[in-house]
Amino acid sequence: MNLLEKIQAVANKKESREFQKENEKAREAFKRAQITPIGQIQTRGIINATNDIVGKQVGRPQTEQRPQNLIEELGIKFLSGLTSNFSYPCINGNTSEWVDETEEGNASNAAFSSLQLRPKRLLSFVEYSNEVVLNPNTDVAGAIEEDLINSIWEKVQDTMFNDIFNDDSAMTLSNYNDIVSFELTASQQKISNGVYIVSPIAASKLKTMLNGSMPVYFNGMINGHRVIETPSLEGEKVIFGDWSKLMLGQWGEGLDITVDNVTKQHLAIIKLIINSWWNWGMIDANGFVFATTETNN
Repeated sequence: MNLLEKIQAVANKKESREFQKENEKAREAFKRAQITPIGQIQTRGIINATNDIVGKQVGRPQTEQRPQNLIEELGIKFLSGLTSNFSYPCINGNTSEWVDETEEGNASNAAFSSLQLRPKRLLSFVEYSNEVVLNPNTDVAGAIEEDLINSIWEKVQDTMFNDIFNDDSAMTLSNYNDIVSFELTASQQKISNGVYIVSPIAASKLKTMLNGSMPVYFNGMINGHRVIETPSLEGEKVIFGDWSKLMLGQWGEGLDITVDNVTKQHLAIIKLIINSWWNWGMIDANGFVFATTETNN
């Protein structure tokens, strides 16, 4: 059953044996993740890093304009189906040194730390008219599922990018020399294979900067580094980093959905109350440097 068929089953109070069987499996998956599902519908595997909808065999009508999903493209580590709190171990320091033949050497300065992820609940409200929800057209079903999942990804991505931005360490980029200093900081932090993500306003300013007579930002590159412009980043923010050092976790196995076909039925509206659980964090804070194109003039 696709998502819309499940919603229709609840709205029409015609929950089939197939629905009940699927829902019970998903409910058990949530419980194994130590998340108590409170809704009427639990979707299994509905979300993954590429925005696919498992088992969807429908067309793709146009939905609302949303930012590009950059999770997979940037190489961000994505873990789904997490259970309870999650700890990701990290090794810091160096275990190697040069010594003379008879020298014992100093003790290793390597140390273990960990990234701790605890689930945060994302609450979403969606309202559809009865005419839309009860429509058997598969294109409509596809549009609803696509927009619903993309809207959740948009909120997660927007919040994550702006949450990791460090205002205290952000440098100001007003000319090419500033960019050279910014990339020097990245090199000193041993960032390799770095990629820029920039807000639209920051991108517009970078496009007007010159290195002599040559533009600094040209053909999607700055000094040989890829640049991705995204409205998921606010203001005039710029982040350069090794994005494999960022981790995103999702708890449970999909979405927890309650179908409210009572409170707004006088308006012929069915309301969906959706819960999902997420968190993110930097595996290595030295994997990123931050800047802004905003100047205090």
